[in-house]
Amino acid sequence: MRDGWRCGRWIVENLPSDIREDSIPSHDYLSIAVEFDNGWDLTYYWSCALKPGTGYICPLPNWKHREFHVVVRSGPNGLGEWVADRRDVYDDTQHHMKDLGPAPTRIVRVWFIGNSTFQRRLGKCAFADIRLKSKGDEIVVL
Repeated sequence: MRDGWRCGRWIVENLPSDIREDSIPSHDYLSIAVEFDNGWDLTYYWSCALKPGTGYICPLPNWKHREFHVVVRSGPNGLGEWVADRRDVYDDTQHHMKDLGPAPTRIVRVWFIGNSTFQRRLGKCAFADIRLKSKGDEIVVL
């Protein structure tokens, strides 16, 4: 698998958490997730406090065996502005998911997550120009 995604643009106007999101009581976030054929997904999000590059297994009991979170951006800088980010999904799986079972061989789905169940705060974001690239091919997701 050698896939990547590029979020041509995304804007986060309001984060649904004002404390780090890596525990059950604070696990509110807005993200784009890439699901793989091995059952795991890699969820990219903007954290209020965790530093970019931080990765962790989902703290929720029903998701801890299938979801891994990676912080792409952090803090208030850039909130309310369209920003661009690019991720090499292959490198991220090699770095963050190498000990989580069989390696994925392909992406099967891309989905968006907005959760504010725990703190019940408003979260607001939008995504645009999302593409998957692999071996010279490009799929427009959004």
